[in-house]
Amino acid sequence: MEFFIWLMWLGYYLAIMSVLFGGGWTFVLYGAGNKYVKELATRPPGDSDDYLWVFFVPALNEAVTIADSVSRLRAVKAKNVIVIVINDGSDDDTGGVLERIDWKRLIVLTRVLPNARKGKAEALDHAYNFLLTEVLTRKRYRKWSNDQVIVGIVDADGRLDANAPSSIARHFDNPRVGGVQVNVQIYNRSSYLTRMQSLEFKVFGGLYQNGRSRWGAAFMGGNGQFNRLSALESIATELGPWSHYLTEDQELGLRLLARGWLGEQAPETFVDQQGLNNLRRLFRQRTRWMQGNLQVFRHLDRLHAHHLVGIRRVDALVTLFLPIMTLVVSTAVVVALFLWAAFRIPFLPLNQPVLVVILILLAVGPVSVSVMVLARGQGLRGLMLALRNIVPYVAYTFLMWPVAFRGLYNLVRGRKGWAKTAREAIAK
Repeated sequence: MEFFIWLMWLGYYLAIMSVLFGGGWTFVLYGAGNKYVKELATRPPGDSDDYLWVFFVPALNEAVTIADSVSRLRAVKAKNVIVIVINDGSDDDTGGVLERIDWKRLIVLTRVLPNARKGKAEALDHAYNFLLTEVLTRKRYRKWSNDQVIVGIVDADGRLDANAPSSIARHFDNPRVGGVQVNVQIYNRSSYLTRMQSLEFKVFGGLYQNGRSRWGAAFMGGNGQFNRLSALESIATELGPWSHYLTEDQELGLRLLARGWLGEQAPETFVDQQGLNNLRRLFRQRTRWMQGNLQVFRHLDRLHAHHLVGIRRVDALVTLFLPIMTLVVSTAVVVALFLWAAFRIPFLPLNQPVLVVILILLAVGPVSVSVMVLARGQGLRGLMLALRNIVPYVAYTFLMWPVAFRGLYNLVRGRKGWAKTAREAIAK
């Protein structure tokens, strides 16, 4: 019994330390992000014509969205563009929709079973090898060095900002930058769930990514990531640069940092995508992300790379530990609720009001601070917008807590596959 009590208090202390550290790091990132945004405003504008823009669009049963996505890429303001859509064994009308698009810059790379449907990473690796061996070897593209070729990933439901290339170009004008991630937004904000997903992405980009960009340590995301081809080559295996992780983008970003490349967020541009209106589908998606984050955690050894020093190493370490801290805090809350329900051990020390207030502030404080990124540069109007969103966003973060346990459970079980999220029909 004494051992159980000791273990319980150890868990509580670890949980409190995790919350305290997470809250403190939130303030660090907020300040770093402010400095990064101000510094970025002083940089000269980029010229998209200095680069060859190659867009990879993975597509598996995307008949309802793929034409819209390609049309947005067709409207992108850049002179040198190639769009490679990877039709990854679709059995709907994805192929037919693509055939009806008359655009000479569109290349459809068709994969068929049994080689198709082996995951997003393998589809991207296929497109990468096709680009090197079949596209860039053509006479018209031989003038472009691999430092000038920018590979962008746009999901089949993605709507890339037409001005994105010129915004992203000024980041790549720094030859040390290997990857740039744009803001991700939700365009079908028709429900509480999709509005909160949109806010979640704003917090991720505005707080975490902008803050990490201050020291060139921003990670890549799945949709709207842009990588210098020479950077991809520097980390590629014999199969390609993308690995078979459920969050292949995060793992790729870590390898780029370990290789010495800088990663930056482009807060001035964006890609829109569909949000999920169904809670079950949202749980399934976020469980996959959580499991992928835990998979990447196993590669702490990469932090010993001599390119990752000082604050960049600390930030990468914190990033990898975030899922672990989430599990610790979530477990502490579940145990506390169980003890209250089963043994009437108080969930909160109600006889000590000051301590109750402190614990509540610890629970909701970091999340509340993160929402304040909405107010950055917006004055009083932005402050009011942030305050209005704190309560619903805190509720959303608590709603998402079960995915931490589901992700760990799937990892322990050794589950590697995942069901693709169905798209919603696009409103005309």
